[in-house]
Parts: sequence; structure tokens; C-alpha cells
Amino acid sequence: MMRGFRRERGAFVAELDAQEREVVASVVADVAELLGAARFEDGPPPPTGHPDPLGLRMDEEWVAPPEDAAVRRLLPDASREDPAVAAEFRRLTEADLRRTKIGRLAAVWQQLTADDGGVLVVRPEDAQALAATLTDLRLVLAERLGIVDEEAADALYEELEGDVADDDAAGQARQYLASVYAALSWLQESLLAVMLDDLRRRG
Repeated sequence: MMRGFRRERGAFVAELDAQEREVVASVVADVAELLGAARFEDGPPPPTGHPDPLGLRMDEEWVAPPEDAAVRRLLPDASREDPAVAAEFRRLTEADLRRTKIGRLAAVWQQLTADDGGVLVVRPEDAQALAATLTDLRLVLAERLGIVDEEAADALYEELEGDVADDDAAGQARQYLASVYAALSWLQESLLAVMLDDLRRRG
């Protein structure tokens, strides 16, 4: 059973059983694939280092906005009012942003698939990256589930309390995604809570 993050020996620690780790790892790999990565299960994930540490390389070709609405949530336009500004910003930053997100996803996937007794250990300095990755996972699931505001999110939690007929394949699939979304939301909330507590300790 999933247990939220707590502070332990200078690190942030959560617990996920084998099935939970498998489910979350699969979602992580799915999101990375949406961003253009190869399936993590098919080979070693990409290195997490920045390919251009000085930020000197600039893409020269125009980059079209993603067609998939879920990917657009991960890579939104920089400006809604000025399409030219949005296009130029996307051209200059999207490739590196994709690599950064994929690198973070790869790091989480490696932890989830490691044989470490079901414990997810995060150093305080890495917690912000994990929180950002959990946000990315939730954004994709939210798009698939049609969550566009708090009202829709509340309605989804009400759905989880209901029953779905065994022969309702679409309903079963939706309830599965909803349960994963709820679990990741709760896990992220527990991480943010220990991050805030750690900040107060240091302050």
C-alpha cells in the first residue's frame, strides 16, 4: 500500500508496493514516449545531463505546436496573445525542454524499477525535480480524463466512489486512470508537505 513521503535520515522517503511501482513506472514511460523518447523498457533511458550546459545552441527550424492536447499541456505556448512570440520561444526552447523532462522521467523510472525493497528515496536537492515530474504525469492524466478545473477534479473523485459494471470496458479504463491520477496527486501533496517542512527547518 502506498505511503506518502516522510523525512527520514536527511532524505524524503515514500513506499510503494510492487504493483504500484509497476503502474507508476508505466505511466512515466508513457509520458516520456509522448515527449519523443524511446520506450524505457526497450533499453537504457537517456542520460540526464544537459546536452548544452552553456545554453549556446539554438534550433534554427520552426517548431509546430504539438498536436496531442496532453503534450500541449506539457509544452504550452509561451504567449497566448502573440503567436509570433509563442512560435519563436518554442523554436528556441522546446527541444531542450523535452530533453529536460525526459531526463527527469528517466530518473524516476530507474528508481521505480530498481530492486530496493519498495522504498522511494529522494534527496532534498532532487525533490523539486520529482515534484515537477509528478506534475507532468498529472497533467497528461488530467487531459485524458477531461479535467480542466477544480470542479471537474472534484467530480472525478466522486466518480471513484461509484461502481462500474464489469462489462463497461470504457468505464473500467476511466476508473483506472482516475485512481492513478488520485494516487499521484496524493503522493505529490505528501512530497510538497515535507519539502515545505524542510524549508521551515532550514529557515
